[in-house]
Amino acid sequence: MSPLAKEVIEKLSKENDAQVLAEVLDFYEYLKQKKQKEWSSIKEDEPDDEEIEILKQYKNSQEDLVPFIDLMKGLNVNGK
Repeated sequence: MSPLAKEVIEKLSKENDAQVLAEVLDFYEYLKQKKQKEWSSIKEDEPDDEEIEILKQYKNSQEDLVPFIDLMKGLNVNGK
């Protein structure tokens, strides 16, 4: 969780004004609906010739691929 999210949660947990909390929840719902509309408006399309060629090159590649989790461990990143 980000420091900003923690700070917001802490401040809201101490808030006693029900009107303020209601406004925050309304705004959160507004943002959630807005993001949902943005994602639902994205249409999936068929890959074009360039994308198909890139995929073929990837599949035919003889490179050793490193799983993301191993990369994180190698970089000493805990992902939290």
